[in-house]
Amino acid sequence: MRRIRTGPVSRLATTALAIALGAMFATATLVFTDGVRAHFADSAMGGAERLDAVAVPAEDGGTLPRDVLDRVRELPQVAQADGAVRGSAVLLGPDGRPLGGAPALAVSAGGATERLRVEQGRAPAAGDEAALSAATARTTGVEVGDTVAAAGEDGRRREFTVTGLIDFGLDRTATANGAIAFDPATAAEVTGAPGFAEVRVLGADGAAPPRVAEAVREALGAHARTMTGAAYGEVLAEDAGVQARSVTTALVLFAVVALFTAALVIGNTYAVLVAQRRRSTALLRCLGADRGQVLRGVLAEALVVGLAASALGAALGVGVAAAAVELAGRSAGAASFFGTTGAEGLPLVVRPSSLALGAGAGVLTTVAAAVRPAVAAMRTAPLAALRESGGDSGGGTSARGPRARAAVAAALFAASGAGVWAGLTLEPGPLPMALVAGSGMAAFLGAVAAAPWLVRLFAAAVRAPMRRMGTAPGLAAEGVLRTPHRTATAMTALAVGAALMSGYAVASASIESTLGHLMAREMPADYAVRPVGGGQDGPERALPSGLARFLEDDPAIGRVMRERRAAAETGGEPTPVVSFPGARLGTDLSLDTVAGDFSEVAPGRVAVHREEAERLGVGTGDEIEVAGKEGVLRVTVAAVMTDDGMAGLFVAPEDFASLFPDAPDLGVLVVGADGSPADRVREAVDAAVADHPGLEVFSAAEQRDQYGRLFDAIFVVVLGLLAVAVVIAVLGIANTLALSVLERGREFSLMRALGLTRGQLRGLVAAEAALVGVAGTAVGAALGVLFGLAAAGAALDDMVPAVPVARVAVLLLAGIPAGLLASLAPASRAAKAPVGGLAAGAPGAV
Repeated sequence: MRRIRTGPVSRLATTALAIALGAMFATATLVFTDGVRAHFADSAMGGAERLDAVAVPAEDGGTLPRDVLDRVRELPQVAQADGAVRGSAVLLGPDGRPLGGAPALAVSAGGATERLRVEQGRAPAAGDEAALSAATARTTGVEVGDTVAAAGEDGRRREFTVTGLIDFGLDRTATANGAIAFDPATAAEVTGAPGFAEVRVLGADGAAPPRVAEAVREALGAHARTMTGAAYGEVLAEDAGVQARSVTTALVLFAVVALFTAALVIGNTYAVLVAQRRRSTALLRCLGADRGQVLRGVLAEALVVGLAASALGAALGVGVAAAAVELAGRSAGAASFFGTTGAEGLPLVVRPSSLALGAGAGVLTTVAAAVRPAVAAMRTAPLAALRESGGDSGGGTSARGPRARAAVAAALFAASGAGVWAGLTLEPGPLPMALVAGSGMAAFLGAVAAAPWLVRLFAAAVRAPMRRMGTAPGLAAEGVLRTPHRTATAMTALAVGAALMSGYAVASASIESTLGHLMAREMPADYAVRPVGGGQDGPERALPSGLARFLEDDPAIGRVMRERRAAAETGGEPTPVVSFPGARLGTDLSLDTVAGDFSEVAPGRVAVHREEAERLGVGTGDEIEVAGKEGVLRVTVAAVMTDDGMAGLFVAPEDFASLFPDAPDLGVLVVGADGSPADRVREAVDAAVADHPGLEVFSAAEQRDQYGRLFDAIFVVVLGLLAVAVVIAVLGIANTLALSVLERGREFSLMRALGLTRGQLRGLVAAEAALVGVAGTAVGAALGVLFGLAAAGAALDDMVPAVPVARVAVLLLAGIPAGLLASLAPASRAAKAPVGGLAAGAPGAV
């Protein structure tokens, strides 16, 4: 029984568990994403396949003229045709304030040609009826039969009775902003849409869909794109496939991380096993086994372990996927990813191919990770049976080994540095981000190559304080310093998770900091008031006249800055012109310049955007002519704004009034009076907009809080997904320690003979494990911080770096409990080392 307990099966148990976890994550990812793809395709197609033909505008965002509907209805191949209206409306809450920061999608619904599915109730049929998307109903708490209010294009408040809930599928606008549906006439009135977003057609009896689509195509000509309903459904499904692939790609990346971590654990385990079996392998060589037989023996063992563990992992993966489907269905935020109906209908799709791929990934990872140790075993000389095994089984190397390792590490670090430099010198975008990501991988591989030296530096740094902590911690530091290869192999897997966690924490904090800086620069006020959706996919909407004056008259308000925009003509081309009456330039409002000073803008002196200055061929001191609605104005260029400045020209209020005397306010920026409490300022702003339901109040502080909550939520999800990799890494540390304890049986027996108690031996192994955990998290956190900052710089212009010290510190400290957890079983086994084991002389005497 003792031989079974200390044999290869028990030694590979934790390795098999690591393989099973990797295969489980891979299989769960594949099964879950199969369900996501099926759900997305079904939601996107809706009822499009029931239609015989669909016509949409030839240009994205356009509309079909209303008279085309009569032409389609007159065709003999057409039995029924309807036009679908699409626009926007502002949903209002019980307090009369807009729900959300952008207008909701507003469409027409109902009739035989309707392709949207009614989930509950019925479609609206009268002017005082409406239907909501299922997600909007959940968010607002509205049920069928309740009353909702909305403001349309004209800003007038209207009330509607909710008759049903509609599945808007994966419509991005409906998912992000909510959606409401009306009967066709009401939809046209509320949205002010000039035409139709779709013309939906049912063919006459005996008319095949291709014939119907061809007839409609000939009637509408090049102004529309016409196709069969089935073809239109395929187009929608393809768009949904893009969304599904984005979800799939993210999950697959985390599965790859888990498998990569498992590969490190497997490779480290087999490297230690091969070193421990060196004498028995050499004895086999003496008895006639050739190199090929040794190689095949190690790989066959890895294959058997991989097959058994991966099969178990694939079975567990199906269960994990089922749990993920159930969890997604109950998640209130699932609509952000799975459409307006959320994930309630998400199916569990278990395909044999997914099971095979998940299990195959585990097997392939196992065999591939065992190749290098198998080659090392193959090179064992027969005479090695007469020698003692080396002390550092984690990776004993020849004299040439350290030089080659150093050269590889230096080359990888150099390539990483070059990649980061190239990524940060390019304009932010996908290519620089890819370069930084590749550089991070190169740096990690370089750290793996340099790990023994990093361990020596770390152990030398902590040796003195560890000695002061007692005998066991001091011996642990000496043990780590004496066998750096063994420690290095154990820590690399944990470094993967630590690097990714800290990297995301730093990147998200830097992006959040940069966005906050940009918002503070673009909105130098406590509050901004704008029409909801003003300027989004349509003309600018003006504020009600008198609103700015109402705010100025409130003693809680210190300053009101009006935003006015118009289109003038300079150099024969239209040019945006902007002004902020009431703002002190250089104090309340300041923009960066490449030449001149923004505060010098005054009557007759303007600031010009850099691109506009290049187009006109002017610089500071030059004069330009600006043609407005009421004449031409000759002004001097006082400053040239950077690319981040406002487009076109920034002019003084007096010059703007002379060019556009009737221009309305498009928005106002509000600053509270000195000494006014924040809640009093907010009350004054709310009172000003109370009678205007089409306005939104924007607070930079509130927006920053929203971004912070979003990034925090994503961070929690990332931690959860990376937790599998961390668990695998902890198993790797436990496995390496367990094998180390078996190998160091005589050493532990000697320590017992010299007076160490069982508790001290247990503490020694625990301290070694804690050092491994701290070393792994330290290396990972260092890489994560550096490349997190680099990734943020590659993603954003003028990145404002931020390092969340508390989160990084928590990750560093987490290495201690991770190591201690991994040491529980090995430490217990080491504590059982008998003094008699010294006489026995067997490495596995414990």
